[in-house]
Amino acid sequence: MKARMFVCVLVIFVFGISAQYGITDDYDWPRWRGPNGNGISMETDWDPIALAGGPKILWEADIGSGHSNVAIKDNRLYTMGSRTVVCLNAETGKEIWEYSFERSCRAYSTPTIDDKYVYVLNSEGVLVCLKAKNGKLKWERDLMDEFKTEKIPYGYAGSPVIEGDLIILNVNTAGIALDKKTGDLIWASDIHTDKVNREGYHTTPVLYDHEGKRCTLLFSGTGLSLVEVKGGKQLWFYEWGRTHTANCADPIVIEDKVFISAGYMVKKGTLLEITGNVPRVVWENENMGNEFSACVYVGGYLYGSNGDHAKPCQFRSIDVNTGDAMWEKKMKMASLVAADGKLIILEEDGILHIAKATPSSYQEISSCDVFDGELAIRQFFTPPVLYKGKIYCRNYNGELICIDVSN
Repeated sequence: MKARMFVCVLVIFVFGISAQYGITDDYDWPRWRGPNGNGISMETDWDPIALAGGPKILWEADIGSGHSNVAIKDNRLYTMGSRTVVCLNAETGKEIWEYSFERSCRAYSTPTIDDKYVYVLNSEGVLVCLKAKNGKLKWERDLMDEFKTEKIPYGYAGSPVIEGDLIILNVNTAGIALDKKTGDLIWASDIHTDKVNREGYHTTPVLYDHEGKRCTLLFSGTGLSLVEVKGGKQLWFYEWGRTHTANCADPIVIEDKVFISAGYMVKKGTLLEITGNVPRVVWENENMGNEFSACVYVGGYLYGSNGDHAKPCQFRSIDVNTGDAMWEKKMKMASLVAADGKLIILEEDGILHIAKATPSSYQEISSCDVFDGELAIRQFFTPPVLYKGKIYCRNYNGELICIDVSN
């Protein structure tokens, strides 16, 4: 009897931990940068040597141009192409359904899966809630027309984030929140009055517990805001990187600190301590300036690409305590995710690397050209995604490539 009771308690404990941290047996990847928004996969059953000798391509699909990444749940893959949202079978690449926006738009943000619904924001600020099963429209909101949000010159690029019954969006001076069931506006921050401030709304909200309150970090072209999810109260704003350009890399929360960085004209990274009411600079230097893709944080170190695309870049390891560079490897601009102590790195020219996440040196395990040597336009600005022993790579021109890395 005691043994049976112990097993029951253990099962309840495991399910509780899984619910708290979003861990599932299938290692679903339901949103931008994965279940916890940090670019880390919990998957361990895959083969990091699998790229040696060339890519084992399982399938390739033309999904239309764009930067939108894939979101995957229950072997269904959701992404956005030019003007369309598509749902594919993640194992075969076969189309399950397609939804088309009424107006022309571009695909910059990534769909978010929540329960039975998929939420998608296009470049023109139109947010839709679709049924995950068949792509049928549940509701649609035009943010600029209905809620008077500001126009973003490059287009809306941050992805929707679900917290409870709310959809959080990095829009205006300090975000907006909608009811996920209806699309009704719950709270909204003011729009900018200075046009310089409007260039950098390309990051996704990052959820964070601050002194017992559920909050979101919102990174714009002029700085970082901390906002309470419930009610939208802005707790503080830290001015950073004020230029006529954009900040595109998401903030990275590291316990009671946050790392922010940018390429373009900013070209630096800053670690802030965010306890209390005023952020404090721990260190700031030019060792890590992410242009598009944010770093991943593994075991006390940041790993990521420093520099701008179409220019010489360095892939680096940074000691988060000091900001010192531990090593660097010359690469084209790269995006990445991490899994099982490994880095999955995709250069903008389509060269895919798997390396150890270690501060001692760059230690490559295997690599390949995802186009397998074919002549093609190459603009791989979107991070790779690992799901059930497969790596998904998306080219801006429309190719979505599924590579087998299973054991």
